[in-house]
Amino acid sequence: MSILSRLSLPTPREVRVLGIDGSEKGRAVLPLVFNAPLRLMLVRRVYNALFTHRLQPKGAWKGSGHKYSVESLGAGYGLARISRLKVTGTGKSNAGGLVPTAVGGRPTHPPVPEKRIRKEVNEKERKAALASALAFTASPDWVRKRGHRFLDSVELPIVVGDEIERVSKAKELVDVLTRLGLGEELERCKERKVRAGKGKMRGRRYKSRVGPLIVVARDEGVSKAAGSIPGVDVVLARDLSVLHLAPGGHPGRLVIFSSSSLDVLRGVFGG
Repeated sequence: MSILSRLSLPTPREVRVLGIDGSEKGRAVLPLVFNAPLRLMLVRRVYNALFTHRLQPKGAWKGSGHKYSVESLGAGYGLARISRLKVTGTGKSNAGGLVPTAVGGRPTHPPVPEKRIRKEVNEKERKAALASALAFTASPDWVRKRGHRFLDSVELPIVVGDEIERVSKAKELVDVLTRLGLGEELERCKERKVRAGKGKMRGRRYKSRVGPLIVVARDEGVSKAAGSIPGVDVVLARDLSVLHLAPGGHPGRLVIFSSSSLDVLRGVFGG
């Protein structure tokens, strides 16, 4: 049974189908999934669960701080009874070791690679969240609330003919997006913010913005074109996930669908 078959959804609506020149080529009926209920907390919960699937286990080396033989001198020497290194002839002679309070000692509570960081999510819950995330993309208020910028004349969701799947050059794709009314959005994605904190010295100095997502049925070169455009991503309709539609757990991403991708979604969700 389809995830949407149990929901009382309104009549599906029509949207314009645009060409890559920005002109209207016809009209298409949206799948019923775009009328799914807007469930913010469900989308965020599923996003957090799916995001853990990307994480790599990490932990301290088991021998960290245990490289030396140590022994406490005991009482009667006017010194602390901390464990001390059994070495001579070096600057580390009689220095503390092994215990967490000593310089070079073992970590107190280190991260362990055995920690379970992967969170599971029910299949029905994942599909319901994906349906809700798709419905958020059809709401101009939520898309603007997320920070995307587009002309008032733009109708959401944006549906473009299948010729967009064959655009293989970045300059051509920029021209297409500009003609679709997303020129201001592309300028927004060019802005970079300097990260606050120590991440600046760890190879992630800048924070970039998330821009439009292009959903296609077949990738015939558009992913290569989008690879050098800041903020623009491409995903196959069959691989669509809450991670793509709600980056950071915030739904309402600006999405461009090809005509064929709607047929794929209709086959997945029904209607």
